Amino acid sequence: MLVKQVLELADLGVAPLWVPDHALERTATGVNTADMANPATYLSPGEIVLTGLVWWQPHHRGTARAFVAAVRAAGAVALIAGEGVHGRVPDELVDACRHHELPLFSVPQNTTFRTILDRIYLRLWADLRESDAPALPSTVKDELLEGIARDAPLDDVLATAVERLGLADLALASAAGRVIADSTPHVAGGPKDTCVPVGPGPRSPFDGWFLRTTRAVTARHRPVLDELAALLSTRLAQHRERLAEQGAAAGALLTALDAEDTAAIPDVVRACGLPTGTDLTPLVVRTPGAPTTWAVDAAHELLAACAARFAACEGGSGESIVVAAAPPGQLVQRVREHLPTLQRLLDGDPAIAVGIGPSADPRDLAAALRSARYAADAAERRPTSTTRACAVPEMTNLHALLEGLPAAVSQAFRASTIGPVTGYDAAKGTRLLETLQTFLDNGASWTRTAAAMHLHVNTIHYRIERVEALTGRRVADPHDQIDLHAALILHQHTTTHPAAAP
Repeated sequence: MLVKQVLELADLGVAPLWVPDHALERTATGVNTADMANPATYLSPGEIVLTGLVWWQPHHRGTARAFVAAVRAAGAVALIAGEGVHGRVPDELVDACRHHELPLFSVPQNTTFRTILDRIYLRLWADLRESDAPALPSTVKDELLEGIARDAPLDDVLATAVERLGLADLALASAAGRVIADSTPHVAGGPKDTCVPVGPGPRSPFDGWFLRTTRAVTARHRPVLDELAALLSTRLAQHRERLAEQGAAAGALLTALDAEDTAAIPDVVRACGLPTGTDLTPLVVRTPGAPTTWAVDAAHELLAACAARFAACEGGSGESIVVAAAPPGQLVQRVREHLPTLQRLLDGDPAIAVGIGPSADPRDLAAALRSARYAADAAERRPTSTTRACAVPEMTNLHALLEGLPAAVSQAFRASTIGPVTGYDAAKGTRLLETLQTFLDNGASWTRTAAAMHLHVNTIHYRIERVEALTGRRVADPHDQIDLHAALILHQHTTTHPAAAP
């Protein structure tokens, strides 16, 4: 379609704000949504871009020009801006579009992006039907397009393609291999000899859809799969739009939790599509050192097959926040089953870490989220060779509780308790710390400690007295004994996983 055909959406309230005549003849090959400050990575050349202006910051000059520059650099041919968030489209955006010669249209608050997308898709599909592409017979293409347009189950769309085109059984799968739809139930368990990406390139190793078959296809059928993948890309775009809307709502929930705005929480929880009358469970998913979008995509993939509603959004750097309407036990099982599969997509780095908080009433989610972040800290300190998922309800002993302690705090505590002992051992070549560990492991029994270390009891007495003199703590005092035991746990953790030390 041509950009000028956007003017045909006037009945939906779409109005031109800056549309030079020469730009009306540009060809649009697709449509996408974008509501992050720099969306260039996720756009393809020739697309019309719809934005709700969530990224715009009225008090930060230059945000509009940076956004438009990124969109234009990605090859977009027009921009449609919604008035639902900020009201009238800001003049700053109009000026930026004029500067970059990007046609700009506005859409009123009462017109949903879904309505706009559907109309543009229909126009694109009409153009596709009129094209000279020989891969799909027109009758089959029309049947598939009709099914896609009316939101028919994707299982049915794939089954129709297999039946009409004589293809091998098909499955639509995620990057991690999760089956989204299949033409027959047994496809999920068969070999995947042919894999065709659907839509534009993925934004992370966990993103994207792929058409897979149970056997290799002939050279004659490969163009058919490519065109079928192109048709299915419209459903992928709709899926991504839903996730973006859900992510914006989840971001509003996170803002309300950070501000402890309990009055607003029920409404934002409802906007996330989550129930307000039941406990919710927060999760923190981290991909350290990777873009934050990777963490969001990892969260979506981890929980997609979980039989519960959830919403995910960006948290801190390399972190996503998830709120799920499921008990922690169900989420722990799901995460631990599928986390190794996601980790294999990264070839080791970065190592994904997941913290799962306790369930809580929506108004008490802020405290539960803090607990989930602590659990994520603990998971990050675990070795990368393990499944790094930690759940607060499972932190039932001192060792687990100390696992998430910040490295700087851990070091300070160890230095103030057993620091003199480790220093003495290093200087004198003694084994005081080992003796203290063995003594506490044997229930503070002198005889069992002596037997375990093959030493005389008097030697154990002497060494423990030296430990008490160096630490200023008495092993007979229950409180001092707990301090020493905690310090030894932290020392053991740092020795086993040196990366956890500052």
